[in-house]
Amino acid sequence: MKGSFVSGASTDDAPLLHTVTPLRRTIFNRVFAAIYALAILTLLYYHARTLIYSATLVSFSATLALLFSDLVLAFMWVTTQTFRMCPVYRNQFPENVEKILKRSDFPALDVFVCTADPYKEPPIGVVNTALAAMAYDYPAEKISVYISDDGGSALTLFAFMEAAKFATHWLPFCKKNNILERSPEAYFGSNHPCTSESEKIKMMYESMKVKVEHVLERGTVGDQYITSDQEREAFNQWSSDFTRQDHPAVIQVLLDASRDKDIDGYLMPNLIYISREKNKSSPHHFKAGALNALLRVSGCMTNAPILLALDCDFRSNDPQTPLRVLCYLCDPAIPPNLGFVQFPQLFQGINKSDIYNAEYKRLFQINMLGFDGSSGPNYIGTGCFFRRRSLFGCPTSLISPEIPELAPDHVVGKPIQSQSVLSLAHRIGFRYGSLVEDYYTGFRMHCEGWKSVYCNPERPAFFGDVPTNFIDALNQQKRWAVGLLEVAFSKYSPATHGVRTMGPLMGLGYAQAAFWPIWSIPITTYAFLPQLALLNKVYIFPKVSEPWFFLYAFLFLGAYGQDYLDFMLAGGSVQRWWSDQRFWIARGITSYFFGSIEFFLGCLGISASGFTVTSKAVDAEQSKRYDQGIFEFGVHSPMFVSLTLAAIINLISFSQGLVDVLRGNNLEGLFVQMFISGFAVVNSLPIYEAMALRNDSGKMPIKTTITATLLAGAVYAASSFIFMVFTDLSGFTQTRNHTGDIAPTRSMGARPQGGSAIQVTSIGGHPSLHTVKPLARTLFNRVFATIYALSILALLFYHAKTLFYSTTLVSFSVTLALLISDLVLTFFWVSTQTFRMFPVCRKQFPENLTKIMERSDFPALDVFICTADPYKEPPIGVVNTALSVMAYDYPTEKISVYVSDDGGSALTLFAFMEASKFATQWLPFCKKNNVLERSPEAYFELNRTCTSEAVNIKKIYESMKLKVEQVLERGKVDDEYISSDQEREAFNKWTHNFTRQDHPAVLLDASKDKDIAGYSMPNLIYVSREKSKASSHHFKAGALNALLRVSGSMTNAPIILTLDCDSFSNDPETPLRAMCYLCDPATRPQLAYVQFPQIFRGINNSDIYNAEFKRLYRINVMGFDGLSGPNYLGTGCFFQRRAFYGSPTSLASPEIPELAPDYIVDKPVQSQSVLAIAHQVAGCNYESQSNWGSKIGFRYGSLSEDYHTGFRMQCEGWKSIFCDPDRPAFLGDVPITLNDALNQQKRWSIGLLEVGFSKYSPATFGVKALGLSMGLAYAQSAFWAMWSIPITAYAFLPQLALLNKVYIFPKASEPWFFLYAFLFLGAYGQDFLDFILAGGSVQRWWSDQRFWIIRGISSYVFGSVEFFLKFLGISAFGFNVTSKVVDDEQSKRYGQGIFEFGEDSPMFVTLTVAAIINLSSLAQGLAEVFKGNSLDGLFVQMFISGFAVLNSWPIYEAIALRKDKGKMPLKTSIIATLLAGTLYTASCFIFRIKGFEKKNRKERKRYEEEAKKSRKKGFMNS
Repeated sequence: MKGSFVSGASTDDAPLLHTVTPLRRTIFNRVFAAIYALAILTLLYYHARTLIYSATLVSFSATLALLFSDLVLAFMWVTTQTFRMCPVYRNQFPENVEKILKRSDFPALDVFVCTADPYKEPPIGVVNTALAAMAYDYPAEKISVYISDDGGSALTLFAFMEAAKFATHWLPFCKKNNILERSPEAYFGSNHPCTSESEKIKMMYESMKVKVEHVLERGTVGDQYITSDQEREAFNQWSSDFTRQDHPAVIQVLLDASRDKDIDGYLMPNLIYISREKNKSSPHHFKAGALNALLRVSGCMTNAPILLALDCDFRSNDPQTPLRVLCYLCDPAIPPNLGFVQFPQLFQGINKSDIYNAEYKRLFQINMLGFDGSSGPNYIGTGCFFRRRSLFGCPTSLISPEIPELAPDHVVGKPIQSQSVLSLAHRIGFRYGSLVEDYYTGFRMHCEGWKSVYCNPERPAFFGDVPTNFIDALNQQKRWAVGLLEVAFSKYSPATHGVRTMGPLMGLGYAQAAFWPIWSIPITTYAFLPQLALLNKVYIFPKVSEPWFFLYAFLFLGAYGQDYLDFMLAGGSVQRWWSDQRFWIARGITSYFFGSIEFFLGCLGISASGFTVTSKAVDAEQSKRYDQGIFEFGVHSPMFVSLTLAAIINLISFSQGLVDVLRGNNLEGLFVQMFISGFAVVNSLPIYEAMALRNDSGKMPIKTTITATLLAGAVYAASSFIFMVFTDLSGFTQTRNHTGDIAPTRSMGARPQGGSAIQVTSIGGHPSLHTVKPLARTLFNRVFATIYALSILALLFYHAKTLFYSTTLVSFSVTLALLISDLVLTFFWVSTQTFRMFPVCRKQFPENLTKIMERSDFPALDVFICTADPYKEPPIGVVNTALSVMAYDYPTEKISVYVSDDGGSALTLFAFMEASKFATQWLPFCKKNNVLERSPEAYFELNRTCTSEAVNIKKIYESMKLKVEQVLERGKVDDEYISSDQEREAFNKWTHNFTRQDHPAVLLDASKDKDIAGYSMPNLIYVSREKSKASSHHFKAGALNALLRVSGSMTNAPIILTLDCDSFSNDPETPLRAMCYLCDPATRPQLAYVQFPQIFRGINNSDIYNAEFKRLYRINVMGFDGLSGPNYLGTGCFFQRRAFYGSPTSLASPEIPELAPDYIVDKPVQSQSVLAIAHQVAGCNYESQSNWGSKIGFRYGSLSEDYHTGFRMQCEGWKSIFCDPDRPAFLGDVPITLNDALNQQKRWSIGLLEVGFSKYSPATFGVKALGLSMGLAYAQSAFWAMWSIPITAYAFLPQLALLNKVYIFPKASEPWFFLYAFLFLGAYGQDFLDFILAGGSVQRWWSDQRFWIIRGISSYVFGSVEFFLKFLGISAFGFNVTSKVVDDEQSKRYGQGIFEFGEDSPMFVTLTVAAIINLSSLAQGLAEVFKGNSLDGLFVQMFISGFAVLNSWPIYEAIALRKDKGKMPLKTSIIATLLAGTLYTASCFIFRIKGFEKKNRKERKRYEEEAKKSRKKGFMNS
């Protein structure tokens, strides 16, 4: 390995065994640590200063508590930095081990598996762990598995006797079939291949499992299960005096590697059962004692130089794991003081959110990388390979055991079943002194001078089980807390002995874990002190307006932000990060707190700590709730009492704060305490749910709830007494005169530089290929944006003012809803301005291209067309798209058209076989007659058949079309349509096992060599990638990546055009326009793609479904183009192939050289070698564990693969260009039903939210990588679905208020009304101007804004709900293909501009509910006006209702006036009416709450008096 960042270990010319790479974020960590340290010192100074000037005992005590808590936090932060200073990542090459070491020379391996209770640790699970290790890809005779049964149970021995018999079949089966999951339970629980052999093995395993479970259920080993005298003799050792705590040693050799063989005649590993001697008068030292017993017994029986320690539930997941270890332990370049190789603890069965933080990503992965950069990771109790020598003193000084047979270099020369060896084993050290023997042992080994290595391969080496109930998780943590404190306060404390012997980095790294339980101090303090102070109206933190507040904000956001970054970079998710920090808080006031008390009571001799085995038994109901992400309480526990107590105190405190704010108290002083309480309340939601909302057996016990409530009352009473007795609280309210200045920074996206109006690009004096010109309205946009921004700030001030002076909870909630809605609108307005700051218009001169380069020098072009369902995307339409690009005015021999059929349909293949024949006539016809519409369907629709040649071509086309449609109608390709053996051979691939979701790859070159005029034809290749239900296919992005690889191996053109199946070419010169940029040396190096607009045919005059998306496909992209370039729109885009392979300056190399972007294909596309590679790369497993979809190709992770891919490319440094010629380059089809249009929008909104809430969010990652303007521009689309918030709020809230005679907007006579009017008219006016200047009409603009409202209360709402349900693990979404099939009646109605309802849909229900509510609201308002009430206060709400009614006219028409099939279904109308009635009833109840009525009483009274005066005046005039 070469390079400054990667170091490898090899000897002379020997192959490389491993490499080590420093993590890239190390420098950032160090810089941030320096800044954060200064902030901590400033905070401590603030505390000290406040402490000195405290005027009362209470203020002094509270400040001291905060200071002490923050000192603990500072200590834990400092120790955490040790993991961030020099983290490294390692890689191993186990395939090279046998190149330097013969298998016969591999060192022997002893495996230690510990169990203690057959009921908490079911024997069948322990058996699976042992079998997985026995089946390693390692010489079987060199493996010895020792089972320590510390419970001394005959049931466990019986299980392993059965396992020994089953192993003789299982081991050869695994090695013969090269199985990866060598735990039988894991293998048979997966999608394993079903063969007669595997089914036979499965029956044997199930039989063994049933036997073991029957014996466990009975509690004894019955005579019917004993099959030999040897077994009977073994079980006779369990006499009446034999108990768990008092019994002699039992050692039973179940398999002997020197004589026992499997069914194939190969030697088996050793399998030895051990239950060490126990008596009540001798300490047994828990698990450490059991491991030392194994160490001694194995020393006298096999004495292997390498040991593997495993928990009983920790099953091997990779048979090559020992070889990875040998990459270090057998490498001469590694220093001899390498004591152990530690693998991470990973777990199976964790629920989506990991509610109990079972994966411990920080402990088992993040911190380990940091440890590994120093002296190596700590030993974490399982998955660890030791040198036996490392357990016998330091590297330079051997501690000799009591007898020579235990020395690490002793050679055992007798069989393990010889009497002398067995006798010695019965007589026959891991470190004592702590319940966490793993941590303590690893720490002491490091102190002695041993090193270690962290090995974290891509395929997990081991998988363990997790606790599925809350109390088990907390008890495990409590046991760890006690054990860690035993080390921390011993003479070997890491803070003293560790720092002295290992240095500060490793010493503090170990101290971070040793002092874990002291987290309870700051967590408990911040869980109660600020809240109790708030309840007593004492404010102990700086005001929001004071500079010290920003220090607190930086410390909180900095700590949480860096923690979040570490977590996400380690492969975590937002959900699991949230669970991680929540469980950290829960541990702090439960496990750590009670563990600390138990430890200190033990130190005082009041109590003694014991070792409680964590249960691995699974309860079905608990498991179900755990999978649903529901917390398991269910039993009364003191730890649940403390959790519930904190939840109650925080909820009451937060409620008290809200009440104070509603009463008009200043939020400034309350804010920090309210934020802490609110944060705790959000984290406590599972507790409130368990207390009040659940009825299952896992709910909070009533005893716990009552106890916690009484304690909460007692705590509050005590705090009130303390705060009331000491009434002088000046220590908390003193004035602070410290100020700080913040320097603002600004980041702007790049915009065109160079001429004042037009920038011209030419090459070396040759004619220019293109020009770019800023739009004339740019200056107006900027001036208007300034004015409008000030108006928005004024509106937000108005909302804030109204909010602060709200007198009831309902009025507060209404105002808050309006504020949130307007904040969302503000975000979208700001992000929209990025498109208006630097819009440009480009022009190309394709006629000049041939003046600077020969046609023979034009780069080759690969065209990708994707289809997925022949019934939703009729093949004749896809054929037209392909024919239109095959007929480009471009050298035909340089064009290759790849058709991806993701539905794997023989009907589509047949259509393209027919198309290839027709193309030989169509292409010369087009070029001879200079046809512009090179899609046959589009050409013949124009009735251009005035010549005999055109008539003849039309007949041929109609004949082909008829054949294709007949085959589609029949659903299969009959023999009558097959015209050659080659075609028959192709269709024979569609066997009865061939399905849409599961089929092999199919590639076929359907092109003809020459057309009828004798000219070369383009390549036409049909591709249906391999699919399997077991493999993820990543929807359209996966299909495009398959095409990218297949085309790379067959033609590898440097330019790629992607097209939707219905997006046919409308201009034969389109490639030349793209080449004006792609072949220009001035733009080419960083230019990733040239995007053409999406334009559609067949849109009706009004464009009722806003199908042309003028804003998305024309207006916004012109703004993008003035920055770094437009986003990728999914079709009509010419890419440089190189752009799919890393950044402009760094090539991401593919797995095989044939896929490299600069690879030259020098063989015909039909050669066997080319086809073989093409089939290989079209395989469903090809992408497994590769960079495809992440760093190479089209990007995965979103249903909107086009948006995500373009965004990620630009983040890597690529640019793009928007090309919008006068003649549309491409024309597509539009959905002609409302349901199709809304479902398409829903799918887009889900995909965009996937990006918006990913680690590549444009709002964070995008702004950082692209600058503020481009980041916000991409964010505008990513958070599209958030439009649903303001649209839904304004569609219902003002109307329901009006129905209840509550007026929530300013009067028409008040100045604030004109602000609303300006904001509305300004936004709509500028939008209208943009639309008209982009070539729109008034009708289409109206349809555009109407459909924006429709989307907001249908597609965006349901898309957001579906996304967040998936985010929470409740549901999953898929990719629904938008239908391109046209129904004649629907098409007729669409042409007339009539909306198509016609089918039940939840989205139609929400639309109808909104229409009904708005109509009722407007009617109510009109009734009030006719009664003589003043229109002044009603106007804004009536205007909003009237505007909505006007936009809802098609809905009213569909409900009441239409009789056709497209009318609103009766069921939808009834449901919507009932929902509207329910909504109105609920609003009546809410709005008529006493407090809210009081607020509006004076307003209504004034309106009534004005109405009375008006009527009186009218009467007098009369």
